[in-house]
Amino acid sequence: MDNQIQSEDKVEERMVCKRKRPRVRDGCPARVRFGWNAAREGFVVYEFVEAHSHVLHSTEHMHLHKSNKRMSDAQKKMAQANRDAGMSLSASYQLLADCAGGYQNLRFTKSDQKNHLNTKRQRTMARGEATYLLDYFEDQKDKHPGFFYAVEVDSEEKVANIFWADSRMREDYALFGDSVSFDTTFRTNKYFRPLGMFVGFNHHRQTCVFGACLMYDETTPSFEWLFVAFSRCMKNKLPITIFTDQDAAMAAALRNEWPTAFHALCTWHILMNAKKHLRKDKAFWKKFQHHISFIFYDVDSEEEFNMAWSTMVSDCFPNSDIADGHQWLERLKKFRHRWCSLWLRDQFTAGMLTTQASESCNAQVRLFLKPRHDLDLFFIHFSSLLADKRRKETESDYNAKQSIPYIMLENSPILQHAAKIFTPKIFEKIQKQYLVAESYIIKKLSDNRDDGMIGYLIYMMEDGERSDERVVLVDISTTTLVCECRMFRTLGVLCRHMIKVMRLLGDFGEASMRSIPDHYILKRWTLEAREREVVDVDGSVGPSAPSENDAGKGIAMRYRETTAMLNQLAMNMSMADEKDYNKWMGVLKKVCNEANKALSKTITSEDRRSVPITGLTLKEKSNPRRHGKERYKSTNEKERRRKKREYRKRMKSIEVVTADDTAHSDGHLSDLDDNIAQWL
Repeated sequence: MDNQIQSEDKVEERMVCKRKRPRVRDGCPARVRFGWNAAREGFVVYEFVEAHSHVLHSTEHMHLHKSNKRMSDAQKKMAQANRDAGMSLSASYQLLADCAGGYQNLRFTKSDQKNHLNTKRQRTMARGEATYLLDYFEDQKDKHPGFFYAVEVDSEEKVANIFWADSRMREDYALFGDSVSFDTTFRTNKYFRPLGMFVGFNHHRQTCVFGACLMYDETTPSFEWLFVAFSRCMKNKLPITIFTDQDAAMAAALRNEWPTAFHALCTWHILMNAKKHLRKDKAFWKKFQHHISFIFYDVDSEEEFNMAWSTMVSDCFPNSDIADGHQWLERLKKFRHRWCSLWLRDQFTAGMLTTQASESCNAQVRLFLKPRHDLDLFFIHFSSLLADKRRKETESDYNAKQSIPYIMLENSPILQHAAKIFTPKIFEKIQKQYLVAESYIIKKLSDNRDDGMIGYLIYMMEDGERSDERVVLVDISTTTLVCECRMFRTLGVLCRHMIKVMRLLGDFGEASMRSIPDHYILKRWTLEAREREVVDVDGSVGPSAPSENDAGKGIAMRYRETTAMLNQLAMNMSMADEKDYNKWMGVLKKVCNEANKALSKTITSEDRRSVPITGLTLKEKSNPRRHGKERYKSTNEKERRRKKREYRKRMKSIEVVTADDTAHSDGHLSDLDDNIAQWL
């Protein structure tokens, strides 16, 4: 009896509608019946009922009938291309309607378009995220031999951390990797994994990416594994300086794995952390930013630093009841040698002490990558992010070589020389230093030095007092200049004090000082920065230039070329008179029919090649909305053991790096140039 009651309850439960949908069937009697008549050798209508029990649709609704709905292959491809380009669903649907001549000419709705894209993405990810990931990396290696990737798996054979870099990233690092900034950005994918990127400045002072990673967590072991993978990718060539945020786990990993690289803290991250720990009213921030900016960039001695710090604390925090703020400020002061320009002047930073690298890269990442992206969309949009950065560099290269920067003092041989060899951004910095040097006073000091160098005192008069007072030592025989401000050491650009001395000596007949000496021309800032010879990852030696083979024409490129040609044809035919239109439409139909008939015999089904690894799964970052459920947990222990055996067989051919094992073979990495010229 109880069982019967329970079964009835379950039936009632199933009968409860979870979603109330309108009825589309009402027993309409309208119908037509056909049958084959052997005597007549044809079909015969046996029954025809014309009366309907509902209102009939008008002709403008015909394209919405289910039997009439259909997306053509071209529309499917265009919808996918629009999605990959970051276009919203509504904008994509409107573009498709415009191409078809109006919404009434589309034989599908916006929901149909959405369902098609979702179905295609589900088919792409049907093999699982981890298998798709390795399949994607292997495919990239087939197309681009310089592609490198490393995967870390945990004890449960789940993919924990992922690092990758293409050949252009590795080439950029070989040319501009002297100073690197590393930062993690959240909410770029639906797996809640932090995206980490190694970025730096190219010769136009634009941000370029050296490598990227998806991390499971931000612990010291994970960062250690990442830094080992990055150094192996770059053949153990470490940067001179690396900028990070104030993460303790990252700092510990850098001490353990990159002890020779100088670890600096980015001022942008410091300001972001200050907003979390200190007060947020506008009056406070106006005073605080004024003081901290002076401490960041303008102090010249430790005594001046201590005085400026005390002034900031007394001015911004007049009360002593801000224990939390004081604790954070004391920790910040303790690590002042990692962020204050006074201590960073002995390290080459490429000007990365400013906020440009991290702030610009974070803004661009959030423009291209969204939290809703799965791995498929993530890599598509990440590639778009890289392509956008490289497009901007190409345009800057073209503009720089197409014109000569405006020289404010055309009779200056130093500026004329700088305009010919440096990129416009770097020339602007040199010209600014040159113009500022006009207002400085120079005095010769005693030249009775043991090292034979001559000293000059350079300063500026402000309100009757000396300011920015520096001593420059010069050795004319070797064209060597040494300035106390150390701007060239940290930025690679001549300072105003050195330029002032060069102008004086040049005016007195020293020909070697009428142009910039070769050892003060940093190749990374010149117009020919990318024309330096480096050993490519495939072992060939030559100037860094894109290869046509690396950019082979894929399906998407062929589709774009064909679409562009047909669009031009459609525009010309639409503007022709009716006679010419009918003539060429007949020709076009004939050609299209013949081409479709011939191509349909050669086109194979969609390539479904996959890496036969079923033991790997993607270790997901915990999401509070999922209440700890594991989506990829195996339920069959026997099947799981079989997958393990297949996985272990396959792992020998896949680049897997762990923090504890870094000495195994590197089958995926071709040799970079071990003899690349030193950064400076």
